Amino acid sequence: MATLRDMSRRTLDDVRHGRHLEAYVLFAACVAVAVLGLAGVASLTVAASVILLATGLAVFQGAAAAPDEPTALDAVLRDRADFGAFSSLLPGVRDLRVYGPTAVNVLVNAADIRRFVLAAGGTVRVIVQDDNPGLIAEAALQLDDNLDLESTLRSSLATLGKLATEPRFSFRKLPVHTGFSLVVVDAEHRNGYVIFESHGFKDENIADRMHIVIRRNESPRWFAYWVARFEAMWEAAGPVLSALPVSSADTPRILPPPHL
Repeated sequence: MATLRDMSRRTLDDVRHGRHLEAYVLFAACVAVAVLGLAGVASLTVAASVILLATGLAVFQGAAAAPDEPTALDAVLRDRADFGAFSSLLPGVRDLRVYGPTAVNVLVNAADIRRFVLAAGGTVRVIVQDDNPGLIAEAALQLDDNLDLESTLRSSLATLGKLATEPRFSFRKLPVHTGFSLVVVDAEHRNGYVIFESHGFKDENIADRMHIVIRRNESPRWFAYWVARFEAMWEAAGPVLSALPVSSADTPRILPPPHL
């Protein structure tokens, strides 16, 4: 069923973007002729004529569209506009893992993360960059300068501190800048997927960054690779002390990773 849904999704996406139309036309014509032939409606002459017409149309379409047709690589390498609002990815998610220097574009959806994932019994883990001034300065050399990295990270840490009061939510700070961001959705589920984003260098617009979606059922090898990379970063980051105020009689609370 999942394979049929994926095939239907790819077919609709191809038709919407004008990809491989000649193949779909030829396939539809062949199916129609076969059905009519079985029903005794179409003669052999009619069937041959329809197939010849469909083949000619397919060749013409392929020749006319070839210069403008996106390559197979263009269908894989996308930008943020192809994914829409991040909150639209959340309904039904039970395991969300996020890494980004500030993760600000994820954390602006904190209310939806609570509603769709945490309130439904799911787990969320977030890694952001450590707020060490030296690390911030190093990351700022690479990232676009359309926002103040230090203040944005400070705001993200405040949001993370509030979310940390929720069960099954935890976050950590990574003491290194990796040059990419990562979102892992439902890592243990057969329909899980990873969104990998390359930071490039001094992007003019954050929306221009290259994104790759790796689905578990399409590439188990690279899906598992990036899930493992997130886990390696999680271990390297180490636990974060709770951002909640504590009294002198209390000891700092360590946020444990969720049990997945």
